[in-house]
Amino acid sequence: MERSYRPGINEGLIFFILAIGAWLRCYHLLDIPFTHDEFSALIRTRFSGFSELIEKGVKIDGHPAGIQVFLYYWIKIAGMNEAVVKLPFIFCGLLPVWLIYRIGSDWFNSTTGLVAAAFLSFLQYPVMYSQIARPYGSGLCFALLLVFFWTRLVFQPQRKPLLNRVGYILSGALCLYNHHFTLLFAFMVGITGLFYCGRKNLRTYLLVNLMVFLLYIPHLPLFFYQLKIGGVEGWLQKPRYDFLFDYLQYVFHFSVYMYLLVILLISLALYWYRDTPKINRKFLLISSIWFLFPILTGFFYSRYISAVLQYSVLIFSFPFLLFILFGYFKTEKPLHKFIVVGLIAVVSIPSLIFERQHYKRFYQHPYREIVVESKHANDSLGEGNCTFLWGTPNETNNHYLTRFHLPGFLYIREDSLTNRGDFLAFTERLESNYLAYGSLASSPWENYQMILEKYPYIVKHQSYCGGDFYLFSKKQPFTRLPEYFYEFVNDFETGSPVWFNQKVKNCRDSLPIDGKRSYWNNDTNEFSPTFTMPLRDMIKTGNDVIDISVDIRIPPVFPGAWIVTSITSRGKTIYWRSLPVNEMVHPGKEGKVFLTLRVSELELRHHALMFSAYIWNPGKLPYVMDNFTIRIRHGNPIIYGLSKK
Repeated sequence: MERSYRPGINEGLIFFILAIGAWLRCYHLLDIPFTHDEFSALIRTRFSGFSELIEKGVKIDGHPAGIQVFLYYWIKIAGMNEAVVKLPFIFCGLLPVWLIYRIGSDWFNSTTGLVAAAFLSFLQYPVMYSQIARPYGSGLCFALLLVFFWTRLVFQPQRKPLLNRVGYILSGALCLYNHHFTLLFAFMVGITGLFYCGRKNLRTYLLVNLMVFLLYIPHLPLFFYQLKIGGVEGWLQKPRYDFLFDYLQYVFHFSVYMYLLVILLISLALYWYRDTPKINRKFLLISSIWFLFPILTGFFYSRYISAVLQYSVLIFSFPFLLFILFGYFKTEKPLHKFIVVGLIAVVSIPSLIFERQHYKRFYQHPYREIVVESKHANDSLGEGNCTFLWGTPNETNNHYLTRFHLPGFLYIREDSLTNRGDFLAFTERLESNYLAYGSLASSPWENYQMILEKYPYIVKHQSYCGGDFYLFSKKQPFTRLPEYFYEFVNDFETGSPVWFNQKVKNCRDSLPIDGKRSYWNNDTNEFSPTFTMPLRDMIKTGNDVIDISVDIRIPPVFPGAWIVTSITSRGKTIYWRSLPVNEMVHPGKEGKVFLTLRVSELELRHHALMFSAYIWNPGKLPYVMDNFTIRIRHGNPIIYGLSKK
């Protein structure tokens, strides 16, 4: 197998690709924030010794020890500065660009190698994971390094045999210690080699693979312990059957321009087709297996055992998708190489910057931005005139308060308010004119409307990938931000066609909560009047938020009722959520109960979606309700923007 590239042209183009890739990864290096995963890993390095690190920092994580151990020692040397911590991972994310070029040149030809290198250099998928100090950029590097030496070990056994054997052993061990999916990838590569190494080379090949396994033996107890832990279903959902389709859209920026670019490149490969050299079909087969096997393994494991499949773990096998798509190039003409690399650069880089808005969205992490916005609010409103409520973890807050020289900055942690009743009581006690609220995607959804009860005006709202910052006010400002675009209130003074199960005789004027009448839900009714409407008639986008609230008076003995929302499709319930009434209103008291639905949490691909909201009272104890309110507001359109359109 001969490499088929011209040094002058190819080296010039790969240098250009690497230079642009380095710029994309290092742009405003000092402004790249830590992500949640990075903070989680960095917090688990604060131990007095190696044994404690393994017991308390590695075992509980579910990942192999390699990257966590590296971070433990790297932070001791380099400190906690974001740019310095990330530098080794940025390098590990850039080296694969050169590696895939060399592998592509060996397996197919230099044109395929350049095309694959350009995509790996310019796409957001590899760029972003190169900027995160976690085992993804490093795993991509180790996986391609393993394939680089594997190619020479199996197909060129006489070429620098010692270097290739040592390189294969070390890169294989690094894969095993990096991530369980790089372990799977290394296993897959090792098995594949048995079919191609030849009888003469079989003993050597088995020996080097045995050496890789021997280097992993110290980690086996950890591996079996973590295997018992399972996946991450606490926050990761099981994949749908169209996962691969979603993944391909994500890889190519959800962009029509990127899809057209891929089609154009495949068309050019066929147009420039030549009889020689022949397409190396065995490497197309290998690429197909190496790309699909991890996806299928992760998919079926996630569906039937425990959820593990997400985009990040597939980056190790992603390069072989590029070979599947572009392994048909046969042209070696310099002009053709300039054209294809130029096309990829001209379309991919603007798509990264403007369509995906990578440097705006990824660089504005809510952990940091909430602290920054709170400082601005405090400076402009004056000391003591604003209360600060943050849903961000205490460790990240301390990191950024120290970084921005804000010792003693007073804020209240959202998780110190253990339930929604505590939250309502907290807002009632506040005397400040303003409340700054930094929320995350994981924050209780009802907090927004509960704050509005005491602070009815929104002065500022900033949206980030993963969270929001709000500045609420008691007093109406000069400019009020309109967020609700639809509101329906049933005050039970008259009937309404969108309410089901509402009985006129139960709308009574004795002891009303508000107005002249309230609704008496007597001891024969398990379900209150129900608001029902087609979801498409209520919302404008898939990011909207539906807030539900009800005024309610309950008797002194009231064991349990729930405020409920459900979504049905052609009679089948596809979503159901509830909150207990007693959490927000104490027995024998009068108050308001809340429930919120984020439309982004729904599967909008279902047909004929119907929205419903009601009070469910299985004990059938009587209570009084009023002002059943449905309001819809614009939600955060980018809350999942790093992984969705």
